[in-house]
Amino acid sequence: MSKRAPVARPARPAPAVPVRFDPELAQLMAEAQPRYASVAAALAADILEHRRAVGELLPTEQELSQAFNVSRSTVREALRRLRELGLVAGAQGVGTRVVADRPRSSYQLAVRSVTDVMGYATRTRLEILSRDALRADAALAASIGAVPGSEWVHVHGLRWPDEPGLPPISVVDLHVTAEFAGVTELPDLVTTPAYRLIGRRFGVAVAEVQQEITAIALDEAQAAALRAAPGSPGLQIRRRFYAADGRLLESTGNIHAAADRFAYSLRLGAAEA
Repeated sequence: MSKRAPVARPARPAPAVPVRFDPELAQLMAEAQPRYASVAAALAADILEHRRAVGELLPTEQELSQAFNVSRSTVREALRRLRELGLVAGAQGVGTRVVADRPRSSYQLAVRSVTDVMGYATRTRLEILSRDALRADAALAASIGAVPGSEWVHVHGLRWPDEPGLPPISVVDLHVTAEFAGVTELPDLVTTPAYRLIGRRFGVAVAEVQQEITAIALDEAQAAALRAAPGSPGLQIRRRFYAADGRLLESTGNIHAAADRFAYSLRLGAAEA
């Protein structure tokens, strides 16, 4: 009498690990986007940063709902967005599994760029030295990416670290389009980026950020402000913040002293071959 072959038991899925997300990223997206977008952004950031590996199960809808304090319908919409990006896939009775560590579209930049390029803004303070309303001439328009003749408010100042006794981090030139000029009068501008204030007060979210970094030699005024030597190396970082409809909301220019005074770090996933 032949022995009966043992019945193969399906492998149990690995338990989902606790929810992990970047609090600053989640705060930004929650302020500027619907709730499902903030959940999707936080989960996407975990995947893009390899804190959730390909093949790993996400927490259940109920667990995500409790972790983010949102409804299950909000969680389902967030997961649907991640599926559209090709980051996750769902199977009935199994759960939602990470299937890729980079999206099929350009959403990766939209998820990460604002936090990446403005990471220090909420941990410093802006000393405002002047504030002026102006109309962009050809030179200024080219510099900030605006249309000649458009109206702006220019805020000039110094950005300081929280630690007392340290020199300024940068010389700041901030231009906000006249439509949202009210944010330049808010006391919160000292510690809060203008784009975030625009989102809070006017409900207009940043959809794209363009950034340009250039090596320069500090002129006398820049060197004096940054307590550096004239002609010493510096970095000029220009950023332009755009709404989803293409409007330029804000343009910033920061001049930094180089050497051991400032370091810029940005990690990106590998591009498609």
